[in-house]
Amino acid sequence: MIAFILAPANKSLKAYSRIALEGLPAGLDILEFRGEDIPLAIYSLASMNKKAIGLTGEDIFRDFLLKKRKSGLVMLKKIKWEDQQALFGKPTLCLLGPKDNSLSGFPKGRELRVGVSAKYKELAKKYLNQLESNGYVFRKISIQGCCETAVKAGLADLVIDVVYTGESMMQAGLDVYDRIFSSDFVIIGSEKFWRRNDKN
Repeated sequence: MIAFILAPANKSLKAYSRIALEGLPAGLDILEFRGEDIPLAIYSLASMNKKAIGLTGEDIFRDFLLKKRKSGLVMLKKIKWEDQQALFGKPTLCLLGPKDNSLSGFPKGRELRVGVSAKYKELAKKYLNQLESNGYVFRKISIQGCCETAVKAGLADLVIDVVYTGESMMQAGLDVYDRIFSSDFVIIGSEKFWRRNDKN
């Protein structure tokens, strides 16, 4: 029997939480956490032999798996994210930079400061490592909350953050240089209790 369902408190994830909850047994305790804290909470509960499932964004889950490779967490179900208001149809982690420029406009070998959303440090690190193998040099700056204003403030040359409608990106005078990861919504659990695609 499931001990808890961990659902995201984030407003943007609420609609997808409702869809996910429709397929689960009624009457279970639902605890709200920030979506980015859910993988760690599921991992911690499993280590205490508490059977729980979590609902979160696929990008957050992937970032956690990169950080904690032997977590034993698995994706039980993926719910397709489809939103016409989203610039790319779903939340998309992107490399952003000043409008009317591109990554190739920055000289290779020059150190570029990259403001990275703290929620996606591992996904960003993996992506930037690939660019570094092609001659780019980055100084990574972890940022809590919105990253877009870091370029205008002169704190960063580029930023890595999730683009949804693209409105705040455009207001900050930024453009998408590259798409790193497009995210659906996922139900996760520990393989200690579940196999993939088994949430009963």
